[in-house]
Amino acid sequence: MRSTRRWINWTAPILLLGSLLLGCRPKAPEQAAASEQVLLPGVEEIQPPRPAPDFEAPGLDGAPFRLSAHRGSVILLNFWATWCAPCRTEIPDLVALQRELGDRGLLVVGVSTDEEGAEVVAPFAENFKINYPVVLDDGSVSEAYGGVWALPTTIVIDRAGRIRYEIIGIFPTKEMRPRLEALLDESAS
Repeated sequence: MRSTRRWINWTAPILLLGSLLLGCRPKAPEQAAASEQVLLPGVEEIQPPRPAPDFEAPGLDGAPFRLSAHRGSVILLNFWATWCAPCRTEIPDLVALQRELGDRGLLVVGVSTDEEGAEVVAPFAENFKINYPVVLDDGSVSEAYGGVWALPTTIVIDRAGRIRYEIIGIFPTKEMRPRLEALLDESAS
């Protein structure tokens, strides 16, 4: 009994730390493609880059958001939920990236996976001062991207509409910023 409690006392903090660093749910190993090269913990460079699936989903204001309408921008497609602690941790950094690099062509798009929809997402977005579009996913956006197995997950799409990076877990802003700036310097062709 005593050894079981000791194990539980050590396990909970380790699991919490793991979920903060890697996301709320583990990614299924069979989802990792053999052609992906690991650059940083949780960051995969997609080689060769592949076309990003287009989608249309309702925004918080009810207006439809279509990904293809933003071709020519570098897009951070960030899958998240209001109940996800790592998601809450990374949002201020995403807000700062949008503020700092938005005029150069960066567009952060939050894809909320909350089942309750705008009822819970809108007040959350207001409270966190989210300055980028937030769309509501009924599961079809996640499915178009092969299923999202961990939250947060961020897909980086270049100006030509190709997936360049997939980040599982908290977006590593400091490490990814030079890569984002390089993508912003590329042309859309």
